[in-house]
Amino acid sequence: MLALSTAWFTREELPLADIFSLLVKHGFQAFELNYVVHPVDLGEMRRLQQELGFTITSLHNVCSTLREPLAPDDEYGDNIASLDEDERRQAAMHLRSTAETAVQFGARAVVIHAGFVPAAKADQEYRALRRAFARGEIEPSTVAEITQKKVAQRKEMGRPHLAQLRKSLREVCPDFPELRFGIECRYHYYGLPDVDELAEVLAEANLSNLGYWHDCGHAQVQENFGICRHQDWLERYGHCLIGVHLHGMADRTHDHYAPAPGNMPFEMIRAYIRPDTIQVLELGKFNDLESVVAGRDYLQAIFTRGEVVPAG
Repeated sequence: MLALSTAWFTREELPLADIFSLLVKHGFQAFELNYVVHPVDLGEMRRLQQELGFTITSLHNVCSTLREPLAPDDEYGDNIASLDEDERRQAAMHLRSTAETAVQFGARAVVIHAGFVPAAKADQEYRALRRAFARGEIEPSTVAEITQKKVAQRKEMGRPHLAQLRKSLREVCPDFPELRFGIECRYHYYGLPDVDELAEVLAEANLSNLGYWHDCGHAQVQENFGICRHQDWLERYGHCLIGVHLHGMADRTHDHYAPAPGNMPFEMIRAYIRPDTIQVLELGKFNDLESVVAGRDYLQAIFTRGEVVPAG
């Protein structure tokens, strides 16, 4: 079953009842909840589930009933790897609340953003490089050469953050054996963990319900910037793959578009999907409803019947 992420929703479009009703009428039967609907009204969501008959497959941290304000610029839960212990503890509390809410909804998994290295994220040279690459003003080989140097510099800076990440995971994950926690790959070189660091995180955390969550757009952007191949993530972590975020690319740097022929290597991704892999269509709010439905139908043809047919 292909779920739809509430990433497509906008806060201005609420009430939720109207959106869920519309989507159910268009054949969506499962959803992933994310920060757009945080904090969640547990009673209202349960009522909508019962009335409309949809399921909730997963929650993307941060998404819970907890109304305590998040630290500034942390709606995605990245502070679970913060070196500031107060920030880390607050982020771990929100992850715990997201897991508690997931259990209440009967969801199977929680998606985790694992943080970043602040000094690298503030790299203005890299921001300028991204803009130039998006405009086609710089060759991919040059982008890859520059980015690889930055990756090497970031490695050492990331080590203390990875220790904080493991600390947060150990504080929360063991208390929810009925859930699986998936660490999601990120876009940029400053994101944690990279394709090598994830192996270390999984091994040292040593948690039976911790695994990998693949975001195809994030992985494709990494490939386009020369960080690593898209397929590297799936080859190395397909054995512990919990779920996938599926969407297409508009160009070399912009993702979360409705799937369509040629805008993502979906056939390659399909080879790593197992019967228990959670599949989530994660689209930006800039997609109209017609594109959302067409993208879903296109993916279902590929993933359930092995066909390749035009969207729409």
